[in-house]
Amino acid sequence: MKLSQIGEFGLIGRLAKLIGEPKGQVVIGVGDDCAVIDDLNSKYEILSKSKKKNTKFKTYQLITTDTLIENVHFQLHGTANELKKLGQKAMAANISDIAAMGGWPTFAVVTIGASKNSSVEAIEYLYRGMLSQAKKCGIQIVGGDTVLSPQGLIISITLLGEVEKEHLLTRFKAKVGDIIIVTGKFGGGRQKEFDTRKLNVASRIKEAQIIAKSQLAASMIDSSDGLIQSILEICRASKVGARINSDQVPIAPHATLEQALYGGEEYELVFTIKRDQIHKLPKLQAKIKIKLSVVGEIVGKGKGVKLMDSKGKEVRIKSGGYEHFR
Repeated sequence: MKLSQIGEFGLIGRLAKLIGEPKGQVVIGVGDDCAVIDDLNSKYEILSKSKKKNTKFKTYQLITTDTLIENVHFQLHGTANELKKLGQKAMAANISDIAAMGGWPTFAVVTIGASKNSSVEAIEYLYRGMLSQAKKCGIQIVGGDTVLSPQGLIISITLLGEVEKEHLLTRFKAKVGDIIIVTGKFGGGRQKEFDTRKLNVASRIKEAQIIAKSQLAASMIDSSDGLIQSILEICRASKVGARINSDQVPIAPHATLEQALYGGEEYELVFTIKRDQIHKLPKLQAKIKIKLSVVGEIVGKGKGVKLMDSKGKEVRIKSGGYEHFR
């Protein structure tokens, strides 16, 4: 059997079976945006500015990793600004995974694979981009690896984070009747595919924490693999179906509906809330200051995941979005 026959997500499913169920301190293993580890005695301490005293709360540790490969995720044109943007994007992709769990990032290790003919300055520009994105979120780069790559630039980041135990969000808790909500607009990333000169590397870390602390969200995921794929992943993990209304999907300027549905390469949030809590959305939106849009609802697993047009007719879902090996 070839990887092209089962694709990235089929492979992940097979490997998850080989790995088996989480044990010991592993709260969540394969199958979500991050692994979740309980070190049992973990407490995060912050200094309250208003009360001028330390506040402690119990946390889980979050671990995620992401890899970008030249001519798969990006193409290079050789400018300093482009390399900085690429570094920002590499870090943002990992930050987005931490955000999707309701947490905040802390430490990163970075692996770079490069040709021996790559310039030292190019790698430094790349790191400057990563460092600028890391600084915005209070992340320290604490190590990593550098290796020879005979076939283009490779960037792989492993990012650690923390999340308050009571505010952890996963893909696993969507329920029938929940409303599906998204932040921002979709499709802009696909327009800029492979063009690192125009990358949008905004992350939703602050917005995600506000959503998590509101305790309105039942489940959440980031949209880096595309809106349709994100909803499919929530449904797969929660063992439910979904009805997606295409006319309610917020589309980025100059993008098409298809790009908005399947594009990926953006870091918005997709989450679900109980239907009887929908009246609280305006207050939540006022806090996060980003447009929230209702794009569908969770239905029973037997009804599958369906895309509906403006007239209520079912539209065939072409794919789940970008998938490696296909």
